[in-house]
Amino acid sequence: MEQNKLQIGIIGLGRMGLLHTALFNTLPESSVVAVVDPAMFPAKPLNMLNPKIKVYKSIEKMLDKERIDGVVIASPVGYHIENAMECVRNNIPFMMEKPLAVNSKQAESLIAELDKKSLPNMIGYMARNIDSFREGKKIIESQALGRILNVKGTVYVSQLFKQGKGWRYDPKISGGGVLESQGSHLLDMLHWYFGPVKKINADTLSVYSKGIEDFAHVVMEFENGVKGWIDASWSVRFKRKMELRLEILGENGSLVITDDTLDLFLDNAKGDYKEGKTFLSANDLFTGVFIDIAGAKFTYQAQEFVNALREKRQASPSIRDGYYVQKIVDACYQSASENGAPIMIH
Repeated sequence: MEQNKLQIGIIGLGRMGLLHTALFNTLPESSVVAVVDPAMFPAKPLNMLNPKIKVYKSIEKMLDKERIDGVVIASPVGYHIENAMECVRNNIPFMMEKPLAVNSKQAESLIAELDKKSLPNMIGYMARNIDSFREGKKIIESQALGRILNVKGTVYVSQLFKQGKGWRYDPKISGGGVLESQGSHLLDMLHWYFGPVKKINADTLSVYSKGIEDFAHVVMEFENGVKGWIDASWSVRFKRKMELRLEILGENGSLVITDDTLDLFLDNAKGDYKEGKTFLSANDLFTGVFIDIAGAKFTYQAQEFVNALREKRQASPSIRDGYYVQKIVDACYQSASENGAPIMIH
């Protein structure tokens, strides 16, 4: 029944806002009833497509006029915290596109407010929902690889080969370049796999951009002793889509994960994992979704938020997870500004 559906509001109708609007309006448990875009440019075409969805200039007006069960924040990064704070003031659960903020200091007030109340919240690190990386998490937790010796991660995409235009390339609004954007997916993944980071050394390079990095290289040491590095760039050739890759070396074998494949090799069988080589493709790992728009990972993410709203529980990954990743990013920028000096993360 339509009246039993969760009523969702969307903040920002850029590419991600439109994607979330389509997803949450298609899932059987939810319905998008209102969107916010200060420019109001989508009002007429959206009214033609779905006259039931109201368009507002501000989140305050939307929350004043509509009964909203949950909000998806897909505004430019520089406005994430103020939109989230408005949700908190009105006790409205929210999901926020990554990264959390321009920097971790900007987010401290939000974290302090969330610590005072039980309010479902979520950060949009959707790479955790890619089937291959989900399976990789299970393998790490099974300890099939034995003691982890080293980890390497890369994220590449062909996005920028001249000065970029728009808020994503303005550090005052975006917070940074490829490390803050695509690179933070890798940082979140490694935090999810291996826990807190103890120390980092970072180097960045700007080729096409002013004030933000097009290339980043980060050496990491985790509190559990695991060491490794990540490399990120949005200015490499022949990568039409963002491409994530992890290579994990353990005493009992190795694990290589991409968006589409999982390649495991074990010297000795462990639990559910056999000796020798195990190769799994995206088709082998796919568990099925109600609808696929731009990848099942986004549907899994939307479903997790919907389930958290219905069950009145914390969603995963949480805003606090996003805050921790933001602190790593900040430390990387500090290290790079100090010629790669080691920075401890607290």
